[in-house]
Amino acid sequence: MRQKMKHLSDFVSGRDNNLNLIRFLAAFTVVFAHSFIVMTGQRDAGPLIESTGHDLGYHAVNVFFVASGFLIAQSWNLRPSLSHFAAGRFLRLWPALVICGLFVAFIIGPMVTTLPLAHYFAAPATYEYLPRVLSLIKVDSPLPGVMTTLPSDTGIDAPLWTLKYEALCYLSLALFGLVGGFASPSRFWAWIAPIMILLAATSFFPIARDLTHPYAHFVRFGLCFGLGTIAYVSAARLPMTVLAIPVSFGAAVLLRETPLYELALVLFTAYATLWLAFVPASFIRRFNRLGDYSYGIYIYAYPIQQLLALRFPRLTALDLFALVSPIVVAMAVASWHYVERPSLSRKRILADLLPRSIDGLTGRESKASPPSKDLPDRASA
Repeated sequence: MRQKMKHLSDFVSGRDNNLNLIRFLAAFTVVFAHSFIVMTGQRDAGPLIESTGHDLGYHAVNVFFVASGFLIAQSWNLRPSLSHFAAGRFLRLWPALVICGLFVAFIIGPMVTTLPLAHYFAAPATYEYLPRVLSLIKVDSPLPGVMTTLPSDTGIDAPLWTLKYEALCYLSLALFGLVGGFASPSRFWAWIAPIMILLAATSFFPIARDLTHPYAHFVRFGLCFGLGTIAYVSAARLPMTVLAIPVSFGAAVLLRETPLYELALVLFTAYATLWLAFVPASFIRRFNRLGDYSYGIYIYAYPIQQLLALRFPRLTALDLFALVSPIVVAMAVASWHYVERPSLSRKRILADLLPRSIDGLTGRESKASPPSKDLPDRASA
């Protein structure tokens, strides 16, 4: 008897998933890719550049945005309250970023600056660094005499540049919810289809493949986040089969030299991410009990890598990765248990402090039928 095809909703069961592990591995993949950039100063030195046109870190960040699209859509649908949504998103990003910025400016900076310490602490740029980073716009702001002798020119904490796009995705989804985009399946598709078609169509043009242009990032992250959102809403109709992974990968390989390649690559990444997040069930799901260490790894690793590169300039990229890994895990664990999780536990308190009038903007509550009412979102996982 032929076995019935299973769909994504059949595998969604509360916190029983691999999302924390996937994000943890994605964060470490970024660290691995950046080890090559830090030690060589070449942005195209990382693994997979030759075979895919992008380094390993590029693909790992796409995984983050796909997962985020699924989970943030769920967060809104479970409680379509602008105050709670804003509080959750704020507490997920900024408290840990404050501590990281202070750590970089007032611990790492004084350790490595080429200036006398009196000059370093007298310079306005030292005190401007934190507010610039927290703005998410000037995250590559320099510190006086810090990291100026390294071959890499990507900034003191390079990975932070993606946070503004994550925040923009949060804002876009909230606006989508406010105008009733999740009110019904027909309303959802009427709004999301033109957006995704526009992003997909513009991915065919050279500007969308120019990673020095902000529009390329809008297209890339918009597609990844949008596919994650669509997967959430369509979980009951999205088939989950392992064969789709090699098929979508093969399609991307075949389209490597065509304008369709970037779209095919995103589709493969999105499907593979969701399959790995929800289908495999084994002891590895126990990782969820530990916590979500991915954000701490992501924001702390790069400055630590640069610090080690300054102290040990003869390290290879693999040496640097091996050396930084235990350090950044320890920092990420501390960040989660002493900053991130305690901050997130105050989401309700912060939401109650926000003006109640903003919840009136929400209007009709979304009826997008979440696949499970207790699946964790990024703000609580």
